[in-house]
Amino acid sequence: MSDLPNDPRRSLLSASKFARAANCPGSVALENEIRSRGRYYELPDSARTSGIKIHEWLALEALGKALDETNLSSDERATAKMCVELRNNSLASWDRGGKETQLFIEKRFWYRRGARPLFSGQPDYVKIDYTNHRALILDYKTGRMEVEQASDSLQLRAEVVLLKDNFPDLEEISAGIIEPWVSWDLLQVVYKADDLRQAENQILAICDRTIWEADKRVAGPWCKHCRAKSFCHEAIQYAQGIQRFDPERMVAELPRGEEGTKLWERVKVARKLLEAIEAAYLEIIKNSPHDNVLPGYVLEHGRARRRVPYPEKLKEALKDYLTGPEIDGCADYRVARIQEMVGFKRGIEGQKLAALFAELTKDAVVVTYDEPFIRKARKRERMD
Repeated sequence: MSDLPNDPRRSLLSASKFARAANCPGSVALENEIRSRGRYYELPDSARTSGIKIHEWLALEALGKALDETNLSSDERATAKMCVELRNNSLASWDRGGKETQLFIEKRFWYRRGARPLFSGQPDYVKIDYTNHRALILDYKTGRMEVEQASDSLQLRAEVVLLKDNFPDLEEISAGIIEPWVSWDLLQVVYKADDLRQAENQILAICDRTIWEADKRVAGPWCKHCRAKSFCHEAIQYAQGIQRFDPERMVAELPRGEEGTKLWERVKVARKLLEAIEAAYLEIIKNSPHDNVLPGYVLEHGRARRRVPYPEKLKEALKDYLTGPEIDGCADYRVARIQEMVGFKRGIEGQKLAALFAELTKDAVVVTYDEPFIRKARKRERMD
């Protein structure tokens, strides 16, 4: 048990960490050690911060509570509303008209051996149909990158095991992943009697390894998501294993195929390690501003950003210098926000709104792209 404050997981394994724990059982113990020593620095992660805000909004919406959208950007609002549409579609196809049901929103469930808690999980959305001895688990993924399929997701599998343990009368549990920016097809798997037993055996085996093999750490691509990677000898060695190349022949010498993928995964881990070091120095300088931590460097408080909340006032102020159209020509419109307002006024959202807005603005909106980047191939792309 942990005496760390504000630790709802009690320093025990949680469903979201099972995929990493399956590959590196010792990572759980190392994370706990770093936390207990007060040596862990939270990396700034805009995607994670955005995801938390969206999940909070979705939780309020599912519970029928008042919604405050002022904290969400237009993209975040669009993501949240797409998640709602996909969730409602999933519920409609799953529902069998059970008269006795119960809804759980972001509730933490615990798996226990006797009175001893072993691991926990906090699904985003759970609906139990007591009448038909069934349940549905849904997890939202709000990013642009595809996660693993529902049938392969150890996070979902752990949540299924947790639900079955807390509600033994359940005979069927469906689990799905909602990721609107990746696919409008729900990634779902159904667990029945034999499946539930096999899932429990696998999840418990992984959990037990994190206890029995607490010192066994295996580095790999999963290190990107480990909060203790910058303190892990194995992770650092993994990143340092990048082959040296002749600078003048680097492009020609870079490996292709499977060897290229292995090198690329090491590069991604190395990048995360460097980001962790930067974040640590940032915290040190913020907490000790008068110490000579990095001679020759100072703490910059961020770039100032100027916004125009009232365009008409700006045009009035500059009317003797620029015309309205000239000012508009310098503007960068928030197209996602405009699309959302169209949907609000017309009472439509999701795919219908996207199709309508695309048709209305096909001659007015131009799509451009930033610099290309490398990402993991999605399922349909791997099949091509």
